[in-house]
Amino acid sequence: MVAMIGKTGGIGQALAKWLTERGIGVVGFARAPEDADYEFDVTWPSSDIERVISQAYQRHGAFDAWINLAGADILQEPVRSWSYEKRLKLLWETDVLGTIRCSRAALPYLTPDGCIINVGWDEAFEGHRGAAGELYATAKAAVIAYSLSLAKTLGAAPRVYVACPGWVTTRWAETLSSHRQQQVAKYIPGATWQTPDMMASLIGSLVVGRHVIASGTVHQISSPAR
Repeated sequence: MVAMIGKTGGIGQALAKWLTERGIGVVGFARAPEDADYEFDVTWPSSDIERVISQAYQRHGAFDAWINLAGADILQEPVRSWSYEKRLKLLWETDVLGTIRCSRAALPYLTPDGCIINVGWDEAFEGHRGAAGELYATAKAAVIAYSLSLAKTLGAAPRVYVACPGWVTTRWAETLSSHRQQQVAKYIPGATWQTPDMMASLIGSLVVGRHVIASGTVHQISSPAR
């Protein structure tokens, strides 16, 4: 059984499909549940997060994988027009503290050979121009650093991985004209947008391969593990 925060997003939907097609059960958590099993917000107090995870455990049993997909969108309005510091606070609360809260809360409910998969960004390693790039790279670099440190704390198990997409065709990307997408692609390594299905395949491979893939590793769609 795989637990996934952010199941109703583009990557979450693609990953749920990838897993269920392979006979792997999925428990979903999301702010607006829709297809998810539990209402959940990573910015909730830790006590509330722990309560909902415990409820899911009592119903479904231990989790083979806990996947933190939730993240703030700072590219669409009205958030896009917020001040630099306000956007940073949103990213920090959602992407960084949210990942930490949920990872820590999920640990007691993982199977002995389970894993935690967090989401970074491939440009957190090199940086990206512009205010949004500065903000997003800062937050995702923190997620990567936390995940690698957690892996060292835990040792051999549970395992901890970081999946680092590039620029994915999210809801924001879909609002752009074809011309604008091509312009943005000029600043993307390889000049190619990635799809939710590509990210789903990457994360799914970590779930099914967790018995042989070393903990504390960072995985990108088009690059070898770091």
